[in-house]
Amino acid sequence: MVAIVAQFAIWYGSNHFAWIGSYRATGEARAATLDHIQRLPLGTLRSRSTGDVTATFSSDFEAVAQYLSDSIPALFGAIGLPVAVLLAMAFIDPALALAVALSLIVAVPLFYWVNAQLKALALLRGDRLAESSGRMLEYVQGITVARAFNRTDDRLSQYGRAVTAIRQINNRLVLRLLPLGMLTLGVVQLGVPVVIAFAAYRWFGGAIDAGTALIFLVLILRVYGPIVALAGHFEALRLGDAALERIGRIMDLEEQPAPASPSIEPQGHDVELDGVTFAYETTPVLRDVSFRARAGTTTAIVGPSGAGKSTILNLVSRFWDPGEGAVRIGGADVRELTHQQLFEHITVVFQDVYLFRATIGENIAFGRPEASRDAIEAAARAAQAHDFIEALPLGYETLVGEGGATLSGGERQRISIARAMLKDAPIVLLDEPTASLDALNDRAVRTALAALVRGKTVLVVAHRLATIQAADQILVVDDGRIVQRGSHEELIAQEGGRYRQLWLDRERASGWRLGPTGAAGPAP
Repeated sequence: MVAIVAQFAIWYGSNHFAWIGSYRATGEARAATLDHIQRLPLGTLRSRSTGDVTATFSSDFEAVAQYLSDSIPALFGAIGLPVAVLLAMAFIDPALALAVALSLIVAVPLFYWVNAQLKALALLRGDRLAESSGRMLEYVQGITVARAFNRTDDRLSQYGRAVTAIRQINNRLVLRLLPLGMLTLGVVQLGVPVVIAFAAYRWFGGAIDAGTALIFLVLILRVYGPIVALAGHFEALRLGDAALERIGRIMDLEEQPAPASPSIEPQGHDVELDGVTFAYETTPVLRDVSFRARAGTTTAIVGPSGAGKSTILNLVSRFWDPGEGAVRIGGADVRELTHQQLFEHITVVFQDVYLFRATIGENIAFGRPEASRDAIEAAARAAQAHDFIEALPLGYETLVGEGGATLSGGERQRISIARAMLKDAPIVLLDEPTASLDALNDRAVRTALAALVRGKTVLVVAHRLATIQAADQILVVDDGRIVQRGSHEELIAQEGGRYRQLWLDRERASGWRLGPTGAAGPAP
């Protein structure tokens, strides 16, 4: 009777925890992991594939949910019920109870060995699932390019190879699981006839009566039954264990150091880099970079591709931290500012604009969700976006596709500028915002940018040198160093200077065109 009550209590408690607690726990774990990710340096996050992160939030957390809801009750049953029954046995006949316990203890090392054998394969399976997710995301995101170059079959074959790798791992897991599971069951069940023989020996020897022996035979089934049933959960236990380890890999990534509380406040809106050196892992990008952008002025950063121009903006935004030196805003080291403090002073307009799957109005108000409709429209007008938005069937209520795919590049850029204007931060970072626009959109975006930067501290990475002639100072970056600085007039006058060479190269490139027969060459 005690064993039956104990069995019911264990079953009810474990299942209550499993079905209610598991979903609550995995939901909280997802939220905690997302919170951790947003505190990681951007470089650390970018070093992990999108598929890996996606697989963690889909298949890994699902495996953990199944682990908690199905396998944990089985595990509790396989441990709790036999322990309760063994305690009951000990009151009846301690010697027989000890024999049953010893038969189970012998199997413990085997359980650990089987776990180690299967866990490595389960981890490898999780990694292959992540690779498969990455390939599928890459295929969907790059389908336009793949079709344009007639390489859709090649992209699909890469995904197919990733799926094949998963199937091979699954086959290996099954082939390893079956014999190991049978071995474990065999060792556990081997204890049954041994204990029965010992009970018979005790009975025939007069140590116990027939009733006690019969009770033990019944209770033995209560001991070994849950343990045998646990074998059916081996795969879920191992996959859940491996999923927890993969989640742990992300949680173990070091967060950006948080500032001391209370943090300091910037005194002004100037931007300064002081002896900044930075490297992506072991690749040097910036070397001893120092400059100051005074409040209310425009500083243009020019140079060849890969020189480190955009990295400077990333450091000011604290997407990364410098290896040496300091980045300051209003005299305050950005590492001593909270994320909220920093971005109250900064707004960024990227070359590659990302719009969220929301209405156009919601995308414009992304930096100020409480903004009124009038304020949103005013920002759109200033950004030269109001007219094309009003021409849409639902105007500002038009739903934008993921990433803004339903809008042109110029339209996305103007919405991005409207978003920055509505936020109205005193420091504006522009990362080549007109580099890929046609002439018509370029004019509209330039007009919008002129309104955006008025009276602000501006750092602009410039691709088209003609757009930055009026900058208060121009920094020429080459191979991670500032090799020249000054106004356009000062730099263009320096014979043999890097800026003058870039200007001449740009002038020659602007005269390039296709000839009548399709041959490329300079304009006559």
